[in-house]
Amino acid sequence: MPRAGRVIIMLVCTVVCLFCFGCKVLERIDKLSIQDLNVSAVRDGDYRGHQNNLPVTAKVLVSVRGAKITDIKLLRHTHGPDHGADAIIPRVLAKQSLAVDAISGATYSSKVVLKAIESALKKGM
Repeated sequence: MPRAGRVIIMLVCTVVCLFCFGCKVLERIDKLSIQDLNVSAVRDGDYRGHQNNLPVTAKVLVSVRGAKITDIKLLRHTHGPDHGADAIIPRVLAKQSLAVDAISGATYSSKVVLKAIESALKKGM
């Protein structure tokens, strides 16, 4: 087989493998369940949380005072281009709950950020 033919076959195999891997990753993120925690059960303090579902990851710092979430800082967030999932933070603060709608066009990133916030809040329970 000529060299060009082998290169094309290798490229096609690589694309197929990446597609299959990507589908599995998205399926895993899609199945994430977010537990709506009772914020009044969280002690006052600052708590770090993280969630890693490559290629989407999030690391947050959540501040709780007087049984309310007073601040959420998104310390690190890796994702696709310009998803805007950080807009989920004002929704959580306004509702004082993790039971908020995902950001349109950033569903997977929103879920990963929410899961990181959940992780942080659990540390204060």
